[in-house]
Amino acid sequence: MGQKHVLIVDDDKSILRMLEFGLKKLGPNYHISTAESMYSAMDQIEDTFFDLIITDYMMPGMTGIDLVRAVRSISPDTQVVLMTAYGTNKLRSTTDNLDIDGYLSKPFTMDQIRDIVRQTANSVVDPPPFQPDTRYTLVETSDEVNITRNENKPVTHMSVTEHLHQLQVNAGSRAVMLINKQGSSVQVVGQINPDKVDDICKLVASNHYGPAKLANLLDNKKTFKASFYEGDSYNLYVCDVNGKSLLAVVFDVKLRPGVVWFYTKQTATALEPLIM
Repeated sequence: MGQKHVLIVDDDKSILRMLEFGLKKLGPNYHISTAESMYSAMDQIEDTFFDLIITDYMMPGMTGIDLVRAVRSISPDTQVVLMTAYGTNKLRSTTDNLDIDGYLSKPFTMDQIRDIVRQTANSVVDPPPFQPDTRYTLVETSDEVNITRNENKPVTHMSVTEHLHQLQVNAGSRAVMLINKQGSSVQVVGQINPDKVDDICKLVASNHYGPAKLANLLDNKKTFKASFYEGDSYNLYVCDVNGKSLLAVVFDVKLRPGVVWFYTKQTATALEPLIM
């Protein structure tokens, strides 16, 4: 048996550390990774094939159900187990179409979760080659988020401006700004007071790159790929584009941050070859 890759997703750090420590006792045949947020989980899922993902149901920004939908689109051969204190019977009735591989009711014992890891991870046999660059689309309704793979959709070559406009429409955002490392505006779409654009771009760049430089000085790691600011009426999400520019999205507080994050990260990836 080759090494099995398992990802644990939970925003409760104490539970996450307990599970990580307990599952590592299964031995070297299991590689255990963790994520404290859906955003971190999606980053890892896009880069690595996991035999098994165990995710909490109630998570900020995106729920465990949203993550399951993403996994089913990006990596359909991955096994998914949902942890919940919500009540598994009621939850099963609303998730039948997602083909979830198991449910784990809180509280649970370490022996229970070890058994689940052994059973589900070992049921994945010779998955197809993992392709992290698969294109996918997220469609939001009032009650749920659906992510579908674009199997037959031709790849179109769009300009920077077209990508920004598409991001504004898909995310339902007020404005989208592409900013260079010096804090100057490269391109802006949406509703932003033109008299304030220069100041806004400078502040966004300094607030993002300043802490990143400090972190790099402290531990020699570039740890800040994104930043998030909450306001009374609008939120601001900032995403790094290949270390050369920033993509800043201003959106209403009523919108789900996970949806905005999903589209922003997808756009940042598409912009990388255009701004090199």
